[in-house]
Amino acid sequence: MTIYRSDEELMLRYRDGDKAAFETLYERYEKTLFDFIYRMVMNNPETENLFQETFHRVVRSRKKYQATAQFRTWLFQIAMNLCRDRRRRMKHRLNTSLSSPVALKNGDGIELQELVSDPAPDIAESVEAAELGSLVKGAVASLPEDEHLVVILKEYQGLKFSEIAEIMDCPVGTLKSINHRAHERLRIKLARYLGD
Repeated sequence: MTIYRSDEELMLRYRDGDKAAFETLYERYEKTLFDFIYRMVMNNPETENLFQETFHRVVRSRKKYQATAQFRTWLFQIAMNLCRDRRRRMKHRLNTSLSSPVALKNGDGIELQELVSDPAPDIAESVEAAELGSLVKGAVASLPEDEHLVVILKEYQGLKFSEIAEIMDCPVGTLKSINHRAHERLRIKLARYLGD
């Protein structure tokens, strides 16, 4: 089996008809891309749809692909645009109902209604951690679109500012300002929970 060195080489090979090259790219980016899309839309069924549509667009665009940019930034740019379109179509945010399940650290689930009525002492820490995680997710999701995107790409995906600049078609200095604003906004929103 041939081992390819770069994503760009794999995409060029796929463009020229090597289906195994596409399979390798898919395997390399499956988890990372799914995670990115999920953090953008916070909706499992919609995440799956957008994930599939991203790769569908890669397949449709393969003949036009030029290795002028990193494959990763091109892929994330496609996903970002799909997520942005989806967010624009949303008319309102989902509210959490009291019958919504909350996942605990041990893998068990419990409904919010049960927590409100009589929280058991042995699950108090897990519930607190789940609540804080939920608050952080909510705070990140409530950021303005550009701030939300920069935080996800930088903090959760581990991309460099230069890569984010390519994806968002924005100067690095501007991205650093957006990132700073986002972190300030998050610090303020979460201050009472983090002891600030």
